[in-house]
Amino acid sequence: MVHRLVFVITGLLLLSGCLESDKARAQFENYQSRLANVVNTEPLPLEDSVSIELPRKRDLTLPLEDVRMGLLDAYELRECGLFQLIADRNSILGKVQDAFRQLNYEVSLLNTLELCLAEVESDTLREQLLKVQKQKQQQLSTVYWNTLISSDAWRQQLTPSGIGLIAPDKPFPHSEALLAINAYAHLSEKNTDIVSLQEPIEKQRYLGTVFYSMDESTRWLNTITKQLYRDDLLVICGANRDPTRLNYLRNVFDKFFIGEVQPYLSKINGLYLDAQPALETLHRQLPDNEVFFNYNDAYFAGSHYQNFQKAVKDHVRYWQQLFQRCNVQVAPQNNAS
Repeated sequence: MVHRLVFVITGLLLLSGCLESDKARAQFENYQSRLANVVNTEPLPLEDSVSIELPRKRDLTLPLEDVRMGLLDAYELRECGLFQLIADRNSILGKVQDAFRQLNYEVSLLNTLELCLAEVESDTLREQLLKVQKQKQQQLSTVYWNTLISSDAWRQQLTPSGIGLIAPDKPFPHSEALLAINAYAHLSEKNTDIVSLQEPIEKQRYLGTVFYSMDESTRWLNTITKQLYRDDLLVICGANRDPTRLNYLRNVFDKFFIGEVQPYLSKINGLYLDAQPALETLHRQLPDNEVFFNYNDAYFAGSHYQNFQKAVKDHVRYWQQLFQRCNVQVAPQNNAS
């Protein structure tokens, strides 16, 4: 009996969590159903999802060739710190370090090589260091890429959090993640503690959830806009016409679109714009990759954000056309774009 009670309580808590995370979806559903009720039609089925999944790690990770160095016992390399740096990397712990520490090591190695080149006197050693430096500089973009698309932290960041759409009535914490994402995008310009970026990128799952909420808002808006155009002939207005249906529609527009849906769209718009500069910087730095192209184009380059903006504008345009046709005066509204 006790086990059964625990099971029931657990189920209720899970259901409560699901309902809590579906408030945004409920707003769209309520808005759509009320529009249909006014004209006595059925809501259109929701369009197919436009969200793009992050490709598998194994399909994105690029191979790295080992770079070998001899003469590591040279006194000059001990003095400039290169010997100890490479020794730590080749230790048991160094060989199992995660992607962020690997990237941090590669950047530290290049910095230390630069320091050593300024100090070594042996021509043979200098020639070898220059060769290693060139190889490591060529590899750095690959290590940067592999960290972005294969580290657990970044993959957590780039996938939805599982809470559904971002809630319309709660703050969406992201300041630490956004700072870390921006710092990662500008690593080539600043001397940054790379390892310190890992935790906020992993813990505050910002980007993937914003991308998903943006895509879902787009398909809800597109569906509802199609429904409005489908039912447009049922809204009759003009002299000697019964204005009841038009008045009901105006009330739905004011209460549910202006009062609920539009503020939510503005919230999603703002969250994406907060990250957009970093996303565009990352987009410019990433190598061309066929497997990653669709995801990169949708979210880093911003094509899905453009789709979102278009969906908002198309929806607002319908209402503008209806109110113009029926000579309804409305106060100017700011849309989400």
